[in-house]
Amino acid sequence: MFAKRDLLYVKSSKNLVYSLDNKIEDFLTEIVENVKIERKKRNISQLKLANILGFQSPNYIAKIETRKHGVSYNISHLYQIATAFEIEVIDLIPQILKT
Repeated sequence: MFAKRDLLYVKSSKNLVYSLDNKIEDFLTEIVENVKIERKKRNISQLKLANILGFQSPNYIAKIETRKHGVSYNISHLYQIATAFEIEVIDLIPQILKT
């Protein structure tokens, strides 16, 4: 049988997981935005970026940039993008500030 404190723990754990999931999603969205900003600075189309990553169609980049299909850049993608854009991978990754 669960005590009231156990139910509070479960509720707070679910809230923590939900909060962490949201923070991760925000983090990934910021990476996507940073890549998009750098892409546009260089007048690189979604097709050209797709080609840099080894894809023939811009559809994958469009899916990433709209953030509607659960796809994101992986670390290999970020390395390829940074190399092509002549920047550091860290320039594409948002800072996490500890408070």
